[in-house]
Amino acid sequence: MTPPPAKRPASKTPKPPASTTPEADAAGQRAVLALGAEDFLAERVVAAVVADARRAEPTLERRDVDLGSETALGTLVEACSPNLFGDAAVVVARNAEQADEHILATLLDAAAVGEVRIVVLHPGGVKGRKIADALAAGGFSVAPCEKAKGRAVEDFIGRELRATGRKATPDAVESLRVAIGDDLRSLAAACAQLVSDIEDDPITAEAVGVYYDGVADVPGYLVSDAVLGGRATEVIRRTRFALTNDPGIGPALTAAVAGGLRGLARVASAPRGASEGDVAREAGVPPFKVRTLREQAGKWHPAALAEALVAVAVADAAVKGRDVTGRSMSEDGLDRDQGTFTLERTLIRTVRNRTRP
Repeated sequence: MTPPPAKRPASKTPKPPASTTPEADAAGQRAVLALGAEDFLAERVVAAVVADARRAEPTLERRDVDLGSETALGTLVEACSPNLFGDAAVVVARNAEQADEHILATLLDAAAVGEVRIVVLHPGGVKGRKIADALAAGGFSVAPCEKAKGRAVEDFIGRELRATGRKATPDAVESLRVAIGDDLRSLAAACAQLVSDIEDDPITAEAVGVYYDGVADVPGYLVSDAVLGGRATEVIRRTRFALTNDPGIGPALTAAVAGGLRGLARVASAPRGASEGDVAREAGVPPFKVRTLREQAGKWHPAALAEALVAVAVADAAVKGRDVTGRSMSEDGLDRDQGTFTLERTLIRTVRNRTRP
């Protein structure tokens, strides 16, 4: 008996490669599907399409349609129709995941006719996936607008700076990520501000650190990075700056430095052939920090690293008001100035002795 033919799987939208510059390929297209949850990238796709269209038609009209509204179908039909004067237009249709089959048919028909340019915004995910699949199959160019991760964020920062004719050192890029995070909108604004306010080129980690001293939690991370990098002057300056702004931040600083040293120790002990992803999981650090930590680990003697972990633990007790000598803890308390002195002395000695066995 002949077995029945196997069913072919349903056609799905091919997943485009991750990108932080989807607007580059979308600009010249007549029908674009901005697919993904990163609103900032989707906005850049829309802006690129509108700008490209206005180069040919300076009076071009932008028409926005909410596909999730009760009047979406009628508004969409009107937006996709030429006006009495035949003016060109770009239709920006949001919330495509809420569209029904009638709206889908209208979008496909409008794209086929080509009287207007269309940009459809879809957040991706499961909801409304059939709409995205149908638009892609119907001739819409897919512009990937997914959340950026890992090296894609670093690449984004580099491109933002290069677009203005500027550069940044690798540790400056890392410092910016530590200060701002991976939100592309915030990073784009930060890059623009740095370019505007800092004249030196390339932009350095120190410049980034000075500019973002007021960002929450940055002092601890920056002190830790300075310790790991062996930058004694920066260590003392940042420690004193942090303590001046918040005299009670001592425990947070020791915690940040101790965490950095532990991460450095785990990276240093990882097998040479291990991938950055494997090392990051083992060390408990973001993958983008592994390369820097590997370089820093090569400048630390293992014994000095072990001693540093113990010394920072003693300093942590000191800033919490306890005096530790050897393996014993004194019953006599330390005041804040004594704890601060112990912390500063410990960090400077740690940096100074990092290469000694």
